Amino acid sequence: MKTAKVILLAVVGLLLLADVSWRIWTWNANADIRVFAKQFKLETFHTNDVSAVGIADAKTGKLLLMDWDYGDGLKPGELSYFSDGTNILNVYFRKDKPTVYRFIFHGPDKSETWWFDRLGKNSFEERVFYNTNGDFSRFDVWYKNAWQTVDKRNGTNGLVIDGQWCQLAVDTNRDWMIITNR
Repeated sequence: MKTAKVILLAVVGLLLLADVSWRIWTWNANADIRVFAKQFKLETFHTNDVSAVGIADAKTGKLLLMDWDYGDGLKPGELSYFSDGTNILNVYFRKDKPTVYRFIFHGPDKSETWWFDRLGKNSFEERVFYNTNGDFSRFDVWYKNAWQTVDKRNGTNGLVIDGQWCQLAVDTNRDWMIITNR
């Protein structure tokens, strides 16, 4: 009988030791999750059939990053970046089209700029500026290793080169080129 009590006590002691060891190991294994939870919090949003997951500063509650899922099968999604809770950059992922970047500037002369890779070269070839009212301001293309302002005439995009207006086109290398009437 005494041997049975000793064995039972040993088994309970080993189980207790295993439980404490398991808890210590789990605590240490999840240390990075605890650190993350102290600095950030995850938030979910759903409105008008659109869902989003956001990461916010745990202390202030201000958003840092938001991932949008339109769930319609047409729009792959949008990623929004925030600074101090204010949206400063949206990245639009489009099905079978290059990604579009929208930089938002806040302040007295606030505006925004959209950057495009329409030619599919994994580099920016176009940018569109909007003024403080959100109205179109300027359209630029990357031509001859510099940004050039597009001059639209009679519904056709062109550049003014040496005082001469020239129509814009895309060459076989997917670079901007001009068509001259010289």
